[in-house]
Amino acid sequence: MISDNSSITTEKLKIIGMHCATCVLTIEKAVKGVRGVSRAQVSLASNEATVSYDSRVTSLRDIVRAIRSAGYDVYRKEVTILVENMVSIEDESIIESKLKRIPGVIDASASHLTRTLIISLNPESRSVEDIIGILASLGYKASIMREAMLEDFSRLELSYLLRWSIVSLAIGFTLFISMIIHIFHGFPSPYYEFLGLIGSSIVLFMPGRRFYQGAYRAFRNLTANMDTLVALGTGSIYVYSLAVTLGLLKGDVYYEAAALIIAFVITGRYIEARAKLGTGEVVKKLMEIQPQEAYVVRGGREIKVPISEVKVGDIIVVRQGEKIPVDGIIVKGKAYIDESMFTGEPIPREKSERDPVYAGSIVTGGWLYVIATRVGGETTLAQIAKLVSQAQTGKLSIQRIVDRIAGLFTWIIMSIAIITFIIWYFVVGASLERSLVFMASVLLVACPCALGIATPTAVVAGVNIAARSGVVVRNVEVLERINSVNLIAFDKTGTLTLGKPTVVAVIPSSNYTVDHVLAYAAIAEKLSEHPIAKAILEEYLSRYGKYPRDPESFESIPGMGLIASLEGETIGVGNSKLMAGLEVNIEPLADISSKLMSEGVTVVYVAKGSRLIGLIGIADKIKDGVNEAIGELRERGLKLVMLTGDKVETAKSIASKIGITDVYAELDPEAKAEIVKELQRKGFKVMMVGDGVNDAPSLSRANVGVAMGTGADISKEAGDIIITDADIKKIPLILEISDKTRKRIYFNLFWAFIYNIILVPIAAGVLAPIGITLRPEMAAAAMALSSITVTLSSYQLSKWKPR
Repeated sequence: MISDNSSITTEKLKIIGMHCATCVLTIEKAVKGVRGVSRAQVSLASNEATVSYDSRVTSLRDIVRAIRSAGYDVYRKEVTILVENMVSIEDESIIESKLKRIPGVIDASASHLTRTLIISLNPESRSVEDIIGILASLGYKASIMREAMLEDFSRLELSYLLRWSIVSLAIGFTLFISMIIHIFHGFPSPYYEFLGLIGSSIVLFMPGRRFYQGAYRAFRNLTANMDTLVALGTGSIYVYSLAVTLGLLKGDVYYEAAALIIAFVITGRYIEARAKLGTGEVVKKLMEIQPQEAYVVRGGREIKVPISEVKVGDIIVVRQGEKIPVDGIIVKGKAYIDESMFTGEPIPREKSERDPVYAGSIVTGGWLYVIATRVGGETTLAQIAKLVSQAQTGKLSIQRIVDRIAGLFTWIIMSIAIITFIIWYFVVGASLERSLVFMASVLLVACPCALGIATPTAVVAGVNIAARSGVVVRNVEVLERINSVNLIAFDKTGTLTLGKPTVVAVIPSSNYTVDHVLAYAAIAEKLSEHPIAKAILEEYLSRYGKYPRDPESFESIPGMGLIASLEGETIGVGNSKLMAGLEVNIEPLADISSKLMSEGVTVVYVAKGSRLIGLIGIADKIKDGVNEAIGELRERGLKLVMLTGDKVETAKSIASKIGITDVYAELDPEAKAEIVKELQRKGFKVMMVGDGVNDAPSLSRANVGVAMGTGADISKEAGDIIITDADIKKIPLILEISDKTRKRIYFNLFWAFIYNIILVPIAAGVLAPIGITLRPEMAAAAMALSSITVTLSSYQLSKWKPR
C-alpha cells in the first residue's frame, strides 16, 4: 500500500523467527536504523512488521536485509518469469530498474541470456499478476515459468532462428549475385532493383521485424540498444535504396546489403543461442535425472506410482540400475550408489541401513528400501538446480560497470554515426550515397552485445563447472571476491574432521590381540546408544562384516562406562575410574594411554574380569584428503587458521597433524564471528569454511563464506558457496574455478573492446583514403562474429574439466 505522500511507502511484512518481546524490540531497532525509515511497528501477536519509508532514500530490499542481519527473516514469494522478448542488457536494465522501484518488490534479477526474471515479492502487497501486467506495459511478453518451459521456448527460438537464417541468407546471397551480374553483365536495372526491393522487404519485415520491434520498445522506454543500431543501419540504406528505385534520388541501390545485414545478424544470434543453450545444460541435466515414477510399498504390496504421488514417510523400493526418486534414509538393504551428480566423484559409495540417500543417485549394485524424508521440489537435487539457476542470473560488480558502459555505448555509436555522415557529406563533400554507407557501417559494426555478454556467459560457465563438481555457488559475486582472499579460516568439527567419534587406535595388552579387544568391547557396547558405543560397533562391522553376539546383561555407569556379562564373566568398558572399581591394573598401557590423551584422543579401557584386555582410542578422525588440500592452499601462499569450539588440546593436536599453526579454540558461534572481524581489521580478506548452520554468523561475516553441506536443507544454509558433500578437497578447486572464470571474463572484455576500438574508425572511413572501407553488410558480419567469438569463448570454458 502507498500513502498519500507519493514518496512514502508503507509495507506490511510477515516476520519469521520472532518468539518474544525482545525479538520485537530487536527488529524495530534494526528497521529504524535504516536511513529513510520513518516508522517501524512490530506485532508479536500477528508476527507482522508495518514499515513506512521514503522510497527516494531507501528500498524494501534494504529493509529486508536489515531484518535478516538482525537474525530474522521475512516471508516472501520468489517466482521465475519467462520474458520472451528480453534480448539485450538494455532490456535487463529497463526491467530491473522499473521493478525495483515498485512497492512490494524486494528484489529483481533479469538475464537476457536465459530470458528469465527471478523476482522476490512481498505477497502481502504485490502479486505475480501485477508484475506480468507491469512488464506488459513496458512492451514485454511475460509468463510464469513452468517446469521445462524455458527449455521448450529455447528450442522453439533456436528453430525459428535457424529457419530464418537459412531463408535470409538465401535471399541475401541471391540479391548479391544479382548485383554482380548487374555490374558485370548488364542485368537490366529495373528488374534488378525490383528483385532487390521484393527480396529485401521479405527479409526486413519478416525475420527482421524483431529488430524494429525491439528498437521501438527501446524508444518507448527512452533508451537505445543493439536493435536500435540494426534498425537504423538497415532502415537508412533501405529507405535510400527505395528512394533511388522510385526516382527520387540518383545513385546505386543497397537492397542486397540490407538483406545480408539481417541475415548475418540472425545467423549470429542462432550460433550464440546454440552455445548459450549448452551453458544451461547443467540445470537441465539436474532436472532430467529426477525419476518420474517410483515403486512404493503400500498395503503390503509394491506398486508403481507417479513421483508426484509419493509422500514423506512412504517406503520406496530401489533396485540395481534404478535411480533413487526421493531423499531418504535406508531402512533395509545394502547397495553401491553413484552420487557423482552431487559430489563430482565417479566411484560409487557403499551404503546400508541408516545411511542417507538423495534423489537422482543411481543404485549400481544391490537393492534398497528407503523411507522418504524429502520429495518433489524439496529434494536436495531440486534445491541445487534452483540455486544454480538463480546464480546464473547474478551479476558481478565488473558486469554492472560494463552494463553502464554498454548502456552509453549505443548513444555514443549513434553520435559517431551522425558525425561521420556530417563530416563526409558536408566537410569532405562526398555524395549522399557514400555518406549514408559510412554512417550505416558505423551503426552496424558496433557491438554492444559483445560487451553485454562478455561477463554473464563466463559467469554461467563458471557456475556450471562448480555445479558439476558438487559445488553450489549461491552468490556469484564471490567469484570476484575470492581473488582477494589471503586467509582461510576453518571450523574443525565436520569440516576438517568427520564430526563424529571414530576408532583411531586399538591397542591389546600382552597375551591378547586386536580381535580380542574389539570383540569384547563390541559385545559389551552392542545394546548401548552412547556415541562411543556406536563408534566401536561401526569399527567392528567394518572389520568383520557382522554384528557381535548380544551380552547376557549390561549396565551403564554414568561418567565411567558400562559393565556387561558374558558366560558368567564381567566385561568392563570405560575410563580409568571404572577400571579402578573393577580392580583392573592399567599400568602396562599407561604410557600409550598418556600419549593418546595428549593428542586429544579419548581412551576407553577393555577388561574381562580383573584382566586388562587392551584399550581403544576414540577421536574425531581427520577427513581423507585434508592434508592434500591444506598443502595446496599453503602452496598458494594463503594464511590458514582454525576456529573451533573444541578444547585447546584437541584443536592443537588436529592442527599440528594437518599443518595449521594458528588455532583459536573453545569458541562459540558468535566468538568465531568476532575472530573473523578481528582478522579483517588486521587487513586480511577472509574465507570462512564451516558448518552452514552452526557457523552462520562467521560465514556471513567473512568476505567469502563456504558452507560444508550436510544433506540438510541446503537452501537455508548460510554461505556464498555450498560444498554439497562437505569435501575439503573442493576448496582449492573453488579457487581454481574463480581464477579461470575471472581470466575468461577479462579475455572476453578485452576482445569486445579491442574489436570496437579497431573496427568503428575503419567503418567510419578513416582508412578510405588508402582504399580500405567496410561495406554495411561486411560490418554486420563482423559485428555478428564479435558476439559469436565471445559466446564461444565462454562455451569453451564451460567444457573445462577439473583435474
